[in-house]
Amino acid sequence: MCKEYNIDESHDLTHAIDCVETAHRISDYDLSADEKEIITYAAAVHDCVDKKYADVEEATNKVRSFLLSEGWTAERTQAVLNIINTMSYSTLNKAMVDNKIVYPDHGPYQRAYHTVRQADLLCSYKVKRCYQYQKHIAPDMPEEEMWARVNNLFQRRVFKYVTNGWLSMPKAQALVPALIRQAEEDIAHRFPE
Repeated sequence: MCKEYNIDESHDLTHAIDCVETAHRISDYDLSADEKEIITYAAAVHDCVDKKYADVEEATNKVRSFLLSEGWTAERTQAVLNIINTMSYSTLNKAMVDNKIVYPDHGPYQRAYHTVRQADLLCSYKVKRCYQYQKHIAPDMPEEEMWARVNNLFQRRVFKYVTNGWLSMPKAQALVPALIRQAEEDIAHRFPE
């Protein structure tokens, strides 16, 4: 799907693997095997249905077909699709009520939802991903402007994930100080690695 939808390196397989690993790192220890599998698959395929790259309905159907072909039940498949179609920052930001984040109810998969959602947010602290995506959407933008956009996004949004309530899991919050230090250093030195 990355090739088919021209999903650039900021959201491709490398990010999917990073998101899966991060989700496992911040997961609760008492998750069921079912929740763990839902987390793994949702983290792996979440950007396959990203509206920045694909028609959401078409991509959702492709992910559904894939999971069903792997022997997943319709219920578990729908749980993954519900998570990945309701976890994006932009979707949740638009649905805020009185400046408060309103999360959808995923029933028995609520912990899985928050784990995948927060893992994806933690991955956004990587300056390289932000830089790559800016290059993808505006390949001819001058470097000064590119770095100003990257810095602005981090200052306005990423560095405020904890204070604005987007990251609430203790294990996720524990990772943030080191991620901020690294991001600040990368931005200051314009080193998107």
